[in-house]
Amino acid sequence: MGLLIDLHVHTRAHSGCSQIDPEALIRQAVKAGLHGVVITEHQYQWAESDLRALVDRSGEPNFLLLSGFEDMSTQGHILIYGMSAEHAESFPLGLAPEEVLEQAHELGAVCIAAHPTRAGVGFDERILSLPFDAIEIQSSNLRDHEHRLAARLASDTGLRPVATSDAHQLKNVGCYATEFDDPIQSMPDLLESLRCGRFRPVGCAGAGTPAE
Repeated sequence: MGLLIDLHVHTRAHSGCSQIDPEALIRQAVKAGLHGVVITEHQYQWAESDLRALVDRSGEPNFLLLSGFEDMSTQGHILIYGMSAEHAESFPLGLAPEEVLEQAHELGAVCIAAHPTRAGVGFDERILSLPFDAIEIQSSNLRDHEHRLAARLASDTGLRPVATSDAHQLKNVGCYATEFDDPIQSMPDLLESLRCGRFRPVGCAGAGTPAE
């Protein structure tokens, strides 16, 4: 079995919509059978020093904790990984999705379409041609029919699928995850695996039941 990573998690430290205490995040992730988590706050990327401090306090020194951020474009949400702290902090708000992707890719980042078929926050028909690196097809905030639609969309666009919890409650951390074939130890490792497609969507038996 490869490494199980939850690529999309929010905490109450920097996402007002989340109830997750960062201090409890790693313990819950380990309980769920995860090897790593990427914190993706709305329009905020955690500093490396804060991530290291959180791991140190967790008592799980080998746990992989990384950070990207979730951009709210004018049509759909986009998970962005691998941007420098400086670029993440100054990334412009309110761009169209094609502008987000163009600027993020120019800065060396990888972009995943977040909950693309979720009612009220999905993409329009442009997603059929947008140059995403992958597409989220399962999460705790997608209902069964939205999962099916997202899987079909991945097939239609040829985008590689990922599964994430999109957790805003502690019990949902790891309810869906992505399994990686590579021994990921850093953000550059993650970016390489995402670009090369060495991953697959899975569920985690140790996690809470996602909302229906």
